[in-house]
Amino acid sequence: MSVAVVEDPLPGKISVWRARWVLMRYGRPPEPPPEGVAATGHLLTLVTEVAARVGVAAPDAVLLTGHGVIRSWASRRRRLLFVGLPLLYCLTVDEVRALVAHELAVVDHRRAHLVARLRDLYEEAADPSRVELPPRAAAVLRATREFASALERKADQAASSASGLHTAARAVVKADLAEFEFADLAFDLEEQVWQHAAAAIQDVHDGWRAAIRAGAVIATVDDDTRTALMSRHPNLAGAIAPLTAAHVTLRATDLVPVDPLPAADERALARHVLRRSPAEWTTFAAVPATAWPGWVVRQARAVHDQVATLLGRQATSPAEVVEVLLTRLDELIAANWPAQPEPPIEPEELDATPSVIVVMEAALTSRGWRRVHPATPGVLVSESGIECNLHELAVSPAALPDLLALLAAPPV
Repeated sequence: MSVAVVEDPLPGKISVWRARWVLMRYGRPPEPPPEGVAATGHLLTLVTEVAARVGVAAPDAVLLTGHGVIRSWASRRRRLLFVGLPLLYCLTVDEVRALVAHELAVVDHRRAHLVARLRDLYEEAADPSRVELPPRAAAVLRATREFASALERKADQAASSASGLHTAARAVVKADLAEFEFADLAFDLEEQVWQHAAAAIQDVHDGWRAAIRAGAVIATVDDDTRTALMSRHPNLAGAIAPLTAAHVTLRATDLVPVDPLPAADERALARHVLRRSPAEWTTFAAVPATAWPGWVVRQARAVHDQVATLLGRQATSPAEVVEVLLTRLDELIAANWPAQPEPPIEPEELDATPSVIVVMEAALTSRGWRRVHPATPGVLVSESGIECNLHELAVSPAALPDLLALLAAPPV
């Protein structure tokens, strides 16, 4: 007499047989896990506590990754949790707990490897950057949509159980913003260092930490990001909807302690995010202070040229450039992109702040100001030790007149 073996279905009541068929039909062969660096004791303790709190299995290993993500991975025999070092520098302990719980819940299944691979397949097909949906992606979405929805609801619930609904909502938004902002900063830093020394920046993550501490990273939640995250996290959508920039600041204080990393680990994590595979490495401390201003000066020169195109002459001072950016931005775009039938974005979405900060920083640099750290664009210190956060000044009507007066004065 034979006994039928009943397999636990995957989330969304998709059978193990069906999951395997979808992966064989549309998926890729299983890949080895990403590379990582052994996590610190504080983080290991947090992960163990979270697993016990929400009633899920603890991972077999916790590894640091250089990317700004927290992500689970599973094979037939192992479950791994990858925690992004950039997030540990800008999310609170409770927010990290929520994201850890979310990912541990994803692979809390006897067939965790199928769950993880099916989620990857779904997310690839659901890529929001696609202009058109290919037939293969459409077929994958039809086969996995109920699975993905049920899995995300389960993971969202675990995140809420670990840290509370509103903390979990903040965590997923801040993590999404931090991933983008870190990648953007790392790209700029890599280019600047490479142009100077033809070497890779070993302590790029320390640069990110310095930028967070100095208030040089300003994250905002646009409507597209909010809508995408509400769709991705249905159980958190109601708490995500009212979040504003004030709720998702990346300048956190209650952080998970991170022990100093040896040079080999710094380089391993930097390799995750740098685009080049260098033969030589350097650090912020080894790059001369005189090497940094050239990058922002070149950016500012491009903005000056755009303003000159509008005015039909060179601006009389950086102050005039800033005034044009703040009062005639739509005209500036039309003058510099006349071939386009309409501006690159809607008029109400135009934002001159990044260009204003670049022009201000270049002007102050010519007056002896320097960044408080090479990785803190817009946060400067004068020769007399006065600090200035241009990100705050650029959006402060009360402070702007004094700054414009300073920019109008000739360099000393």
